[in-house]
Amino acid sequence: MTKTAVCIYAEADGGSRLVDLEIPLTRKVIAGDGTTHWEGIAPASIWGIATGDPSHCTDWHPCGMAGFSITLEGKWEIEATDGTRRRLCPGDMLVMLDTTGKGHRSWPSGDNRCLTMGVGFGDGVEERMRTLLAATLAAA
Repeated sequence: MTKTAVCIYAEADGGSRLVDLEIPLTRKVIAGDGTTHWEGIAPASIWGIATGDPSHCTDWHPCGMAGFSITLEGKWEIEATDGTRRRLCPGDMLVMLDTTGKGHRSWPSGDNRCLTMGVGFGDGVEERMRTLLAATLAAA
């Protein structure tokens, strides 16, 4: 099973693009003796919850580190350098892989504040996401 996430990534020319990625879900496994463990979990390095004021719009910037951004409340909009925009609503995930280049612009969409949770990838996760991105782009 997967969940669709929007991914922002950098092209070789320094521009950025948006694409949908199918992120594999973790699953809880219950053994016959009742013990449990999780399969498919990935480490995180940092996390935090941020608020975006409706009047705030960022200038072009790459993400500071690879990770996830999950919209918790309100709506958030992101724009790639090719002009493509996506609106992220509560429950939507953004995979941030544009760590180089011109980056993206983003802002709360609408008249209300937006809450997002940022999660920095832990060891090995960025490489796995970039491999998933490469496979997605190759299949397109």
